[in-house]
Amino acid sequence: MTTATDRLLNRLDLVDIENTDEFQIWEGSAGTNALNYSKRLFGGMVVAQAIVAAGRTVPTRTIQSLQQVFLRGGRADIPLRYVAHRIFEGNTYASVRVEVHQDGHIISQAQVGLSSGIDGGPDRCDPTPSTTPFDSTVNRDELHQRPGWDDQPVEVRIDPARNDDGKAELDLWIKPLSPLPEEALMHQAMMGYVSDRAFMGTAWKPHYEDFGLFKGSTLDHTIWFHRPLDFNHWHTFSMTSPSINDGRGLNIGAIYNQAGERVASLAQQGTYRPIGKPDPAAE
Repeated sequence: MTTATDRLLNRLDLVDIENTDEFQIWEGSAGTNALNYSKRLFGGMVVAQAIVAAGRTVPTRTIQSLQQVFLRGGRADIPLRYVAHRIFEGNTYASVRVEVHQDGHIISQAQVGLSSGIDGGPDRCDPTPSTTPFDSTVNRDELHQRPGWDDQPVEVRIDPARNDDGKAELDLWIKPLSPLPEEALMHQAMMGYVSDRAFMGTAWKPHYEDFGLFKGSTLDHTIWFHRPLDFNHWHTFSMTSPSINDGRGLNIGAIYNQAGERVASLAQQGTYRPIGKPDPAAE
């Protein structure tokens, strides 16, 4: 029996359509379970597949950063084509631009940096911030009664007391439901997928009491990978939002492994439109 993680890994195993000296074209699909609450294609799926497209286009390097811009809402029932342009390849660093095409439109594009690494030099990071102990957390999707909460590819756990505390900060525990393959790229892609979970909601937490729910979408999403990643173990995802204004909110995040090492830093800007509180009489 396959798990949701296995099914997602299958979606991330893109098909090589065309390969030239300048670019490589990959094709992937999202599946009907890849819709977000706004019934649009989940941005984390596009981020994850863009990571795979770039990483397999320059397989001799490791992805160290991704800056992704979302232009149009995507659909889950139409294949996606990832056109990965080889922009630069030097002795240490390389750059790939990934255009995401669907139904005749570019719906997203990403600039991806890759590196062969540099030996020696300092190795430093800030200590892991104070985090809710694992035993005090619950499955976030079950808490929110999300449909199919028990069949998600990555488990997301949250302190229920912090879910609606009105503070523009949050931390999560995250881990894939089942083991990942050895390919390092898949660990980065899976983390890219889950990095779009709960991130936007961080900026809105202080405003729910006054404005109710919001309708929103990701405008841009950035990840910097700092260290080798083994996502077969629990990681903590610490998030904070320094600003929301003019319908746009900024969220900043960091992901730490169990050794307390910062493996990734993230930033995300989204659009926010209040839609009011649910009507209890309608339930």
